Amino acid sequence: MSISLDQSDKKILNLIQKDATLTHQDIAEQTGVSATSVWRRIKNLEEVGVIRGQVALLEPKKIGMQVCALISLRLVRHGEDTRIEFEDFIASRAEVMECYAVVGNYDYMLVVMVPDVEAYEIFLSRHLLSHPLVASSNSSFTLRRVKYTTAHSLI
Repeated sequence: MSISLDQSDKKILNLIQKDATLTHQDIAEQTGVSATSVWRRIKNLEEVGVIRGQVALLEPKKIGMQVCALISLRLVRHGEDTRIEFEDFIASRAEVMECYAVVGNYDYMLVVMVPDVEAYEIFLSRHLLSHPLVASSNSSFTLRRVKYTTAHSLI
């Protein structure tokens, strides 16, 4: 369910997506609403689940994550129990940065980040492909990141 956002909400959200360390006063000055109103709006957006949290975004290569792989995979069978078991397994794996259930030739698409190809091979052979629910996978390695953003454009 989506909620109705007015222009002030959108301006606030655009600003904090770029820099969550802005003070309420900074945001107020840039949006034309009072700092108290900014605080109240942000609290409301948190309560209704529009704002899920605030994090620090790390640069993968600067922390030793040199390899990014995109993995498409098929499950051996389908059903609610299978889905829950597989998704719980994926949620437990630190290498998996993102996981999407997809339609088409595959069941899931994973974004995996590891320090090197050896770590990738270990993850793939010892963990992913040895999981009893995984039938097959197809991997692609990224050459470079062309675009990356966590910000949604709110106009």
